[in-house]
Amino acid sequence: MEFRFAPLSLPSLDELKTEVLCLPVFSDVRPLRGAAGLVDWRLCGRLSQLMLRGDLSGEFDQALLMPPPEHRLLAERILCVGAGPHAGLDEARFRALLRVVLTRVLALRVRTVALALPHGSLFWLEPAQAIDLLVDEALVHSERIDEIVLVESEEARRVMEPRIERARRRALADS
Repeated sequence: MEFRFAPLSLPSLDELKTEVLCLPVFSDVRPLRGAAGLVDWRLCGRLSQLMLRGDLSGEFDQALLMPPPEHRLLAERILCVGAGPHAGLDEARFRALLRVVLTRVLALRVRTVALALPHGSLFWLEPAQAIDLLVDEALVHSERIDEIVLVESEEARRVMEPRIERARRRALADS
């Protein structure tokens, strides 16, 4: 399994070629922020409309799969996964969220996924913790997923890349 990064920006999301773009959505964060907010903007508020209609609530484990409108994004599908309330996002629920995301992605039988991890000022979770937890969960499925693209800020990328490399070296030493 390979990890790579895509900048957290509209131009980057526009050009991101992946089978599925996975966006955690919180039940109590409005307007949408981060990658979900950028995708909502690119889709002319489509995610916000789904939320207003009650089709997308952000409740934990809820999932909504949709194709992006033609000529808007290169990702083949968008998967919104409910993350519950942001205030309750502790390590146990973050791990549970990662398991839900990976289970949903594996059910789609895709080999490449782009993912935006919740971390930073809105959450207790720092980028280093988020990537360590993701790598732990993802390595279990390394034969079924070829690539995870992390949609991250440059600052988060600088923190995450060395941790991914350490995990890669550790996995090679263990095999």
